Amino acid sequence: MRRYTFVLMLLVAMTAVAQSTDHSRGHSLEVTVGGGYSSLGYKPNSFETLDASSSGSYNLQAHIGYNFFFIEYMGVGIGADIARYGHTTTLKGELVYAGVTDTDGERYDHHVSLHDWDESQDLWALEVPLSLVFSIPIQDRVYITAQVGGKCGVPVASNYKGSGTITHYGYYEPWDLTLSDMANHGFYTNKDFAPKGKWDSQIYWSVFAKAGVAIPLIEHLDLLVQVYFNYALTKASQEGEEYGVVGFRNDRADGAAIHTFMPEYTDLRNTPVITSTYKPWSVGAEVGIRYTIPMRQHSKYPCRCVNDAYGIYTY
Repeated sequence: MRRYTFVLMLLVAMTAVAQSTDHSRGHSLEVTVGGGYSSLGYKPNSFETLDASSSGSYNLQAHIGYNFFFIEYMGVGIGADIARYGHTTTLKGELVYAGVTDTDGERYDHHVSLHDWDESQDLWALEVPLSLVFSIPIQDRVYITAQVGGKCGVPVASNYKGSGTITHYGYYEPWDLTLSDMANHGFYTNKDFAPKGKWDSQIYWSVFAKAGVAIPLIEHLDLLVQVYFNYALTKASQEGEEYGVVGFRNDRADGAAIHTFMPEYTDLRNTPVITSTYKPWSVGAEVGIRYTIPMRQHSKYPCRCVNDAYGIYTY
């Protein structure tokens, strides 16, 4: 009798282990929101009289996805993300436009001093991720999660905005004369110049990775806490007309003879200040929930099975 009892208990234990480790099938939905640091992936160039620097900006990311686990602990995921990337370029120094004709027909050199001139750019995009999804159980029914895959990014909005102080003055070499604070001649200080507009973006492709934990909350529902990294392999900016140093109207080839300075402004994208490609990237953390869809004939993912005094149950 003891022998049969031992065999029966062994069979029950083996059944419990088999049920608690059956993760071969499962469907789940997840929703996360996150934020961190981002960049549009370029570095500005400085000149002899103009110093250029840049920094990234905040990143926002909202994700909704569907996962299908086709083998134990591994599956595929697809979804939709809304992401924001940003970058700011700061210019300090002076630009000189030599041989300009003033309103009286005299030739002179037009000087433009930039005081902490900032141009901020941002990109909002709809991204479609496709990835391999992993979920490995550890103690206390917590799962280590990971994703690795690629995204297709479709720009929704791409904007720029400038701000800072610009001072104009003129130098007349024949008379060794400098003129300033004469607005009617185009010599003035502007503290309120804040041009803004849109820059031309395009579809881009990127890779991404995530890692974190899934913590059970209630039946079929887990709390997701993850870190993420996104990196574009192709540029998100279109090629455009090449402008002069900072893209003011008189920098353009067809505006060399225009005396009125800076009534029109274009972004720094196609100027010598920025010559590298736009490949946005971001790093950050996200939090959300994952809902496991119960299945009739197969163990749901994640399968959370517990032994009690009366047998085995799944929750």
